[in-house]
Amino acid sequence: MNRIFIMLSLVVVVASCKKQEKPTVVGTNEKGEELVVNETGDTVVYVAPVSDNSEVEEQESEEVAAIKPEKDGTYKFELNLKKGQEYPFKIKTKATNSQSDGKQSQTITQESSTAVAYEVKEIKDSVFILDVTYKQFAESMTDGKEKLGFDTNAAEPTNEEAKQRWKFNKAVVGNTFQMEVSKSGKVQNITNLYKVRQNVKNAMKAGLSEDELKGLDSFLAAALSDEAMQQQFEESMAYYPKKKVKPGDTWSRNESEGNASSNVNYTFEGIKDGVATIKISGTSSGSDSKTDPNGSGMKLFQSLEGKVNGDVKIDVKSGWVKNAEMKKNETIRMTQEFQGQKMNFSSETKSTTTIN
Repeated sequence: MNRIFIMLSLVVVVASCKKQEKPTVVGTNEKGEELVVNETGDTVVYVAPVSDNSEVEEQESEEVAAIKPEKDGTYKFELNLKKGQEYPFKIKTKATNSQSDGKQSQTITQESSTAVAYEVKEIKDSVFILDVTYKQFAESMTDGKEKLGFDTNAAEPTNEEAKQRWKFNKAVVGNTFQMEVSKSGKVQNITNLYKVRQNVKNAMKAGLSEDELKGLDSFLAAALSDEAMQQQFEESMAYYPKKKVKPGDTWSRNESEGNASSNVNYTFEGIKDGVATIKISGTSSGSDSKTDPNGSGMKLFQSLEGKVNGDVKIDVKSGWVKNAEMKKNETIRMTQEFQGQKMNFSSETKSTTTIN
């Protein structure tokens, strides 16, 4: 009997150390238990091996993580979206602009919101094939006295300008086109966007003249172009590092337009509770001077100063943005000089942008 127990223990040890197929059953005992011949030739009761799943679970955990540590302590950021799942992207911006000429001032507050859903239809060769659907658009503007705006989830507004913007965006909502995206967040291909443009045109064309229809076609070709959609998606992934990074590493994004330039720094702060945090900080600046080309002698001086701060929270399993908040302050100063007299203008904008 002791020998049988010893052999049973050996069977369990061997089974736990390596994967082993079930041996041929040679019979059963009086209790109906299956009997097998072990490696030493003894007939024993078959005991199914108890596998240690810790290694498997660890491998599965690594497989599902989009952002995981490498052996050298670095992290690679990439998307790991799941087929059949929908990933939301809702961006809201509230901006307050104050303008002054030294004597009078005016403050205008604008708010906008866009909601998009990305559903993973297929995954082929590490490329995600997404159905992209716009869910909602909303805009509002107020100067403290009057408020204008629209929300595609609300009724048609009465103001004519707001009504036209509501009608246009309402026609976009619910339409779907396809986008192919790599793990690094780069758009590989876009299809069926022309159907969205056509649906919007059909909704807007009633009562338009031939020239107005041509203008609508030109606007749709630009606003709903493949290039515009690609830029929009890749801008939403701008916080992704292009190379592997360690906690504390910083990478930058520099842009310039005319005499204005901006520099944004991204710092990987680390991972906690399944969320990767990237801190954002940056500045913008520029100056320019012009003289009236018509010969009046009028001169215009302009300067720009700005800063941005915020952070992005990323789900480490999917690589999708969980939430983000960015605050931006920007001041533009202008001086107009003519016949020895100067007029000073200033414009200050404070904005907050949130995602999801």
